[in-house]
Amino acid sequence: MSQVQTELHAKSRQAGMAEIATTVLHNVGNVLNSVNVSAELVSSQMRTSKAQGLGKVAQLMNEHIHDLADFLTTDHKGKMLPGYLLKLAEVVSAEQLSIIEELEQLTKGIDHIKTIVAAQQSYAVAVSIVETVPVPELIDDALRMSAGLLARQEVTVVKDIADLPLLALDRHRMLLILVNLINNAKQALDGVIDRSPCITFSVSLADGPVLRITVADNGNGITPEHMARIFSHGFTTRKDGHGFGLHSCALAAQEMGGSLTVRSDGAGQGATFVLDIPIDVAQSQM
Repeated sequence: MSQVQTELHAKSRQAGMAEIATTVLHNVGNVLNSVNVSAELVSSQMRTSKAQGLGKVAQLMNEHIHDLADFLTTDHKGKMLPGYLLKLAEVVSAEQLSIIEELEQLTKGIDHIKTIVAAQQSYAVAVSIVETVPVPELIDDALRMSAGLLARQEVTVVKDIADLPLLALDRHRMLLILVNLINNAKQALDGVIDRSPCITFSVSLADGPVLRITVADNGNGITPEHMARIFSHGFTTRKDGHGFGLHSCALAAQEMGGSLTVRSDGAGQGATFVLDIPIDVAQSQM
């Protein structure tokens, strides 16, 4: 009997570890979409950079190294060089700022991946780092992480964000939930052709105090029979789905003392997910 119990315990532990691994891969996969987009943009900008024009300028000046003064004052090409260099400096400066911004997003994505992995290294203890964050920035970060997915479908994003103070939140758990909800909304918009795909974010403070974030889409909706199981582990309506995304979102919300709920009027009627997170006013910067 002892051996049977030992084997059952081992199998249960292996199943738990497999579930954690699948959840981690799912959440990391979502963020990797953002990392890949940023990396591709930086690579593309570097390949097409106007800074290559500096080499041409240097070559032209080198060809006239012995009569540079005359070249710059009398030759048609030479007289154009100063203006060209000024314009080139502006363009290269703009390119540099754009690349720096994408690298910042790349760094945020990698940092988020590291935190997801750290939080799941043990399913008995989860890492929680609470910090004061501006909620609009949190929403924008989640949208940037999902930009590649939304761009392919030309999804319109509407933001209705109340004027909020800095709030004490678990940034990475919040990002995990928001990125998953955006990904879920994107999937709900697949195949919708009779209306323009749209995702609407609404953010406000409710009584409690509670931070309330709603993510609504005008996609395929949720049937009544699916509504009761929507957050269940392993439940999915997609052929290639695993059913870990919304389940991990609901768990993350509970770990922060909050809740994640959903409402839908049925098939084809879109869906609205409501995330409620209690706020510690003492830690927040009013």
